[in-house]
Amino acid sequence: MKGPVHTSKPPRRGAVRGPESQETATRALSTLRPLFEASSVADLKKVVQEFTDELGARRHAFSVIERAQGGPSLRWLCEDVPRWWSGFRSELLPLVTRSGSRPGHIRTLRCALDDTPPSSPFHRELRRLGAHSALFLVAEAQHPGATAACFSLLFGAGSGYAPPLGPGQLTSLCHHAASLLLDAYLRLPPPTPKSARLSARELECLRWAAVGKTSWETAHILGVSERTVNFHFSNVFGKLKVNNKQAAIAQAIFRGLL
Repeated sequence: MKGPVHTSKPPRRGAVRGPESQETATRALSTLRPLFEASSVADLKKVVQEFTDELGARRHAFSVIERAQGGPSLRWLCEDVPRWWSGFRSELLPLVTRSGSRPGHIRTLRCALDDTPPSSPFHRELRRLGAHSALFLVAEAQHPGATAACFSLLFGAGSGYAPPLGPGQLTSLCHHAASLLLDAYLRLPPPTPKSARLSARELECLRWAAVGKTSWETAHILGVSERTVNFHFSNVFGKLKVNNKQAAIAQAIFRGLL
């Protein structure tokens, strides 16, 4: 009885089916060029969308998985339809959690209507999604074990669908893309801390301090007590993670609050 196909081996170049197949592969590869200059997750999302469009995928999801003692955790997820892949989770999770492969090795799970019995969960899930086949691929980072990338793709519409690429060529392309996407993600600069949300009164106190006013002078200008002004400054120090007015002013200017 046929079922989902699991593999764990170095990617091999699939046989080219013809000119159309080669053109599809060339166009898909060309969408990956911006990854070398990507500077944000928005850049990566655009590449994922364009790459999977060229492959003719109906659905896509790309995730970066961080492995820890307590189990794998999702570090980043890019998907076109929320959780379309959840019906395959029971088979996908072991694929993601397993570590220790050498760099360049991949693990894949493929399932298609033509290869699975009608009673199998895979067949029912593909029918539910109106698809012909699915490919799930895990690529390790340069140092396997801690971080991995997972590509999930859905293809076709029912039985008899003829994919533009052979299984070997599709797997090789997706592994190449997943590796480049993972490397690009790990190269991204750390996210800029979100601006602290200072209240209107806290900003007023900070603005007067920035022009040299003391707490006593600021209190008279605002019509409040000096104790109230100092209370606002205490909140400002906590939010901006500083311990004096000059540092607060400098941090506020740096974050664009003043």
